[in-house]
Amino acid sequence: MPNLDSDQLNPEFLGQLDCAVIVTDHTAFDYDLIVKTSNIVVDTRNATKNVTDHRDRIWKA
Repeated sequence: MPNLDSDQLNPEFLGQLDCAVIVTDHTAFDYDLIVKTSNIVVDTRNATKNVTDHRDRIWKA
């Protein structure tokens, strides 16, 4: 079994990613922050449906 670690979802971490992939839609996540500070967001769950800014960064899958 692989050893997995988690990182805090903060602007510094998200800004370092090539792409953020959303694979679940939970109210605990700040999708506005994720889209605002990520370069590209692939949304597989339509979790960003209410995000109004930076829509050009969102790719639906």
